[in-house]
Amino acid sequence: MRRNEYGRSRNRAGMAVAKLALIILVVLTAAPLAAGASKKDKGEDGNYYPQELTGVYQHSYDEVFQASQEAIERLGWFVTDNDKDKGTISGKKNTSASDTQRFIFRIHIESLNTKPETKITINAHWNKKGNYIREPSTREFEEKLATMLQKVLATYH
Repeated sequence: MRRNEYGRSRNRAGMAVAKLALIILVVLTAAPLAAGASKKDKGEDGNYYPQELTGVYQHSYDEVFQASQEAIERLGWFVTDNDKDKGTISGKKNTSASDTQRFIFRIHIESLNTKPETKITINAHWNKKGNYIREPSTREFEEKLATMLQKVLATYH
């Protein structure tokens, strides 16, 4: 084994440089990815909403907004806030006697064009003791709301 002028093996020095290069590469690659995910997933209220369910309906904005509220009521959920001008509806579904576990959802509604075509985005998560969690059952609740919305809209024409 050859030693350099400092008495260290060339192999050891090379391994140290390789490890340092790997660490720098990981940090430089992961930082932008993490920052991009935060911006994408963070809602207006500062909470993170990792996924969403989107659909387009051949109905007017007013019909979809009204039908969304009716679908929420039919499911036994509660609307906690709505703003027709912004196209937002927020609500919850209590799942236990204590208020430590709640299913929380947000809906955004927007008109796509002059013909009756409206886009709706449903975003949901669990609030368990202050922690916002997305579980496999979350998608089921989003799909349940979308299905009920379709049923309500079917009665409009």
